[in-house]
Amino acid sequence: MTAETELVYEVGKGEFEERVIFASSERVIVADFWAPWCAPCRMLSPILEKAVKSFGGAMALAKVNIDSAPDLAARYGIRGIPAVKVFRNGEVVAEFVGLKPEGEIREVLSQLVPSEADDLAARGQEVEGSGHPQEAEPLYRQALAQDPGHSGALLGLARLRLGRGDLDAARQAASRVAEDSSEREAAEALLARLRFMKSCAQRGGTETVEKAAADQPGDLDALYGYAECLAAAEQYKQALATFLRILERDKRYGEGAARDAMVRIFGIVGQRSPLANDYRSRLARVLY
Repeated sequence: MTAETELVYEVGKGEFEERVIFASSERVIVADFWAPWCAPCRMLSPILEKAVKSFGGAMALAKVNIDSAPDLAARYGIRGIPAVKVFRNGEVVAEFVGLKPEGEIREVLSQLVPSEADDLAARGQEVEGSGHPQEAEPLYRQALAQDPGHSGALLGLARLRLGRGDLDAARQAASRVAEDSSEREAAEALLARLRFMKSCAQRGGTETVEKAAADQPGDLDALYGYAECLAAAEQYKQALATFLRILERDKRYGEGAARDAMVRIFGIVGQRSPLANDYRSRLARVLY
């Protein structure tokens, strides 16, 4: 059995990075911290092996003898054994200490293995990213048929609908992305852009608001509408600069509307992006 297909293996200090941390980007790795003198460890071992093998290669069991690798035990704060830490994408995503029944272990592990809906959504995102949105949509729909609340599939459909100009459908899909999901931040960014697009359309579109802002340079409402349309067109730097011009003339414009609009753009471009950092500092200097 090769290292790639091996489901249960011993891991020493020098192998941990490769066979646990890096390997967990390919499949879930269950790290069992144990010692030969530990009776509960010897009892837990076959239970863990059976549970891991039941997932058909979706995960592997890495056994770490803390007597041989005390540095690893210290690194992960192992104070009692048996101690189990489950890794995915290099991070500990679940853990427990002590002897546990097989059913409880299997329940914990089952929540960490990618489901069929996860696989379909991942394939959809890959196809979408390769420039084939029409082929991605049925994959997202199949994922939602398996799991109607799948956040990755909902976000994917929201992007596709936005690309087609179906703003209401995009908004509905993005709004259903779970609050506690890893996709929620991207969904919030998409919803923020949709809000700018809706406001721009309600004002008559980019050409109309641009003309109004040019014809009435002293009209902050016209300037605000122009900034919204810039954001809707993904011209975020120009939009931020325009919102800032409004605040330089009226810090309380629209009861904070210009400030809030800038904050929404920070979420779209990334809260810690260079653009957001730059204009966050500028905004603070204007307001405070």
